Amino acid sequence: MRSIPLKLATWNIGGGILGESHQRGRSPSLDYHVSVLKEYLPDVVCLQEAHDYHGRRESQSEYLARSAGYAYFASFPTSASHLAENASLALGILSRFPIKDAVYKTFPNPRLEASGPNGDEWRLHDKGYAVASVDLGDRKLGLINGHCFPLHRFGANSAEPRFAQMWDMLTEDLLAIGDSGTALAAMDLNHGQIGEVLAGVLRPGVYLNAFEGTPTTPKGVQKDFILYGHAMRLITTTVAATESDHSYCQVSVLAY
Repeated sequence: MRSIPLKLATWNIGGGILGESHQRGRSPSLDYHVSVLKEYLPDVVCLQEAHDYHGRRESQSEYLARSAGYAYFASFPTSASHLAENASLALGILSRFPIKDAVYKTFPNPRLEASGPNGDEWRLHDKGYAVASVDLGDRKLGLINGHCFPLHRFGANSAEPRFAQMWDMLTEDLLAIGDSGTALAAMDLNHGQIGEVLAGVLRPGVYLNAFEGTPTTPKGVQKDFILYGHAMRLITTTVAATESDHSYCQVSVLAY
C-alpha cells in the first residue's frame, strides 16, 4: 500500500472561550479557533470541551467543521457544561475523511466531591472517550479522542489503584484499535505522567508518545497527549500556545 501523510491535532477549547479556564458568562470566540485550524491545516482534529446543544442549535464541532472546511464531523456530549447554561461539554472530531463506526464510552465515575477556591461545591462530571475509524480509502485509521477526570482538583492522583478500572478500559480499546498499527489517540489526560497510567500501551510495536514533558497549558503543565501506532512514522510535532487555556497540539505522521 502507498504511504499516506497525515496531520492530526488535539485541542481542549474550553467551550470556545478565550483566556483562563473555567470562565463563565463569556461568549465563545470560535472564529479564533477557525483561524488556528486554517493556519495549521490538520486532516483530523480531536476536540475536548466543545459545546453541544442537543440539536437546539449548531454544535461547536459542527460550526468549526463548516467554517474551517471539514466535510465530516462528530460530536459526543459527555456532561452538563460548567461554562455555559443549556449546553453540554462534548468530544468533537473534525475530519477531511469519512468518520466510521464512532461510539462514545463513559468512564466509571468515582463521584468525588470537593470545595472550590471560592467555596463552590465541586462534583466530578462524567468523562470518557470516543472510538472511531477514519476511512483513508485503502485502509482505516483507528482513532480515540479522550478526556479524563481532573482528579488532582479533588485531592486524588490518577495513578491510585482505585482508578485502575478507568485506565484498564482505555488500555483495552487502545490495544484493539492499534492492532493494525494504523492508529492515533488524542487525549487530555489531566495527568502529566502518562507512563504511570497507560504503561500497557507505551512500548515498541504498540504505541509511541509523540511528545513528552512538553507543557500544554499556560501554567506549564502537560495534560494533552498524542499517541501513534507502530505502522506510522512521526515526522514533526507542534505544541503552540494559544489564546485558549490549552495549547494547540499537532503531529505530522506517515502511515505505511
